Amino acid sequence: MRRVNSGGVEIVYDVMNASGPGVPLFLLAGLNGMRQACMSQAIPFSRERPVIVQDQRGTGESDKPLGVYSVQNMAKDVIAIMDDAGIKTAHMVGTSTGGAIAQVLCLDYPDRVQTAAVCCSWMKADHFFRRQFEMRKRILLAMGTETLMLLTSTTLNDPKWFTENYDELLKREKGLLERAGPVQVDAERVDAILAFDESKRLSQIKTPVKVIAAKNDAVCPLYYSEQLAREIPGATLSLYEDGGHFFYVVHADRFNAEIRDFMLQNE
Repeated sequence: MRRVNSGGVEIVYDVMNASGPGVPLFLLAGLNGMRQACMSQAIPFSRERPVIVQDQRGTGESDKPLGVYSVQNMAKDVIAIMDDAGIKTAHMVGTSTGGAIAQVLCLDYPDRVQTAAVCCSWMKADHFFRRQFEMRKRILLAMGTETLMLLTSTTLNDPKWFTENYDELLKREKGLLERAGPVQVDAERVDAILAFDESKRLSQIKTPVKVIAAKNDAVCPLYYSEQLAREIPGATLSLYEDGGHFFYVVHADRFNAEIRDFMLQNE
């Protein structure tokens, strides 16, 4: 475990297989923000190349101050980690909020991004997104983290996977609760993604981008990924029939193979 100061906030990160060959892979988690959320990709890919995972500001073992949350600041944290670890460029794989971070990295730090996979993400908060996350925030502040988690598990997870892997789901939920951050910090992280909007700049991206999504994602519906693929020059779109918002866990082998091929095509 390593630490770096990014704009006055201590960020915890790991570099797995730091001396491995090839361009490093930086995994960008969703709103959960923690290293543990990336293990379905981090563990297998670390056998092949260096892999960087982090606890985003406000999550896990990183600092949790108030008033410092924006997707732009989260992107700056990625650059601070890369500078601290001596990493010039990396492949970026971002899921959900991580996909938003990847968009900012492509726009503001293009020389640091080898490729970007933007997965189950969005380009700006529309009415559906805003209602969804404003209600999440309201439930969080009124009823707490556990109630919110129990509710969102039914929308984040593929329904079939939810039922067939219920014991595993309960273990994951227990771990999430044990590592949960302060309610007000989590609320400010929700505000950060509601404020995110790179829709007017996406046409400026020159980095190779792959957009990936599941057709039955109830959190970031299919048309969000279709918008991203349409607005980002040269972006390709890959769709999964099911898997929900966490399709990259449900279909980890297929997803990892797809990411591997995309990286190798652009090295």
